[in-house]
Amino acid sequence: MKQRTLYIIIGIFTILTATAQPRFRTSELKRLAGALSVDVRALPEGYSHPDAQGLRLTVHVEQQVVDHIGLHLFADEVRAQSSSPIFNFLERYFLQLKYPSMVKTTANMIRDDEFRFEKGAMAAIDDLRVTDDFSFSNDNHRYTAVWNRDGRTLLSVSFPVVYELISGENKVEAENNLVTDVRKTTIRKRKDRQECNDSYISKDFSCRLYFQQGQLVTDSRHPVESLANLMLSTNTSGSYDIRMTQISYGFQKKVFQVPLRQWVAFCQNNGCQLYFGVEDIASADEVSAVVLAVNEAENYNHVLTVSMSAKDLEVGSGIIEARLYPYVPTHNVQNMFASYRKSNPKTFVAQ
Repeated sequence: MKQRTLYIIIGIFTILTATAQPRFRTSELKRLAGALSVDVRALPEGYSHPDAQGLRLTVHVEQQVVDHIGLHLFADEVRAQSSSPIFNFLERYFLQLKYPSMVKTTANMIRDDEFRFEKGAMAAIDDLRVTDDFSFSNDNHRYTAVWNRDGRTLLSVSFPVVYELISGENKVEAENNLVTDVRKTTIRKRKDRQECNDSYISKDFSCRLYFQQGQLVTDSRHPVESLANLMLSTNTSGSYDIRMTQISYGFQKKVFQVPLRQWVAFCQNNGCQLYFGVEDIASADEVSAVVLAVNEAENYNHVLTVSMSAKDLEVGSGIIEARLYPYVPTHNVQNMFASYRKSNPKTFVAQ
């Protein structure tokens, strides 16, 4: 009896130990942790700065998933002031240059990634301090990052605005991580931009919201405006889900369903500006539209084709059907929709 109890205790301990083992968001992060002998099990949730192989690192863990490993180049308070992805990128990429994979040398990485040392060289990385003045700029084609100390430039680098490079995820990894990322999204309180009249690609894709008496419109009399509001804001009334058919690399399909507000919040929290364009209004009040989630910082779009019945607006709940094409390079989307025109004009309500 005692032996059986011991086996049960050992079994429970084994399960708990396995459960507590952190996972890695990408295979490259797992490789870096192994190359540096970083014991990620000992790290807390959030950002931490362990030492490994004589280097001070920055590691980030969220919900038992290691999603960042890099050199410690930026103070936590600096990172907290900006949601830019380049802080993590520069820390990770400089570490990758020091510890390249077996399949590609440091020189080949720099060449293939079109990464440039504009002033200074790799040796300058070891001299960088978290107290140095740091600035960056983006001309929609390339980022430029500069470190200064006492009015003197220590290092200046530039690199292309490409999602896979900046995020450190290949397309398959990004697409596989998307469902988990959406489902763990926290819906934050955001104030709607009532004055937003910006367009994207053409005047037919707009971020405009529609109001009546100061409230966002969501009723069956205005199905187009209501669908636009639902797809662009988390502040609409009602309870709606979105059922996605995600079309991924190799035409693989994955179907998942989440609250609509969670999808919108996921886009907003990850730096995407949402734009809505009408595609068709069927005789049975079925509205079809295209929604573009545009991320300028990392040069990609999530492209959705959506449809909704006006009958759902009458009851204040329902399921919006959607096809999702995630992480599409911006230039591909611009070419795809350059001649986009809708055949049915909107019936505008008071703004």
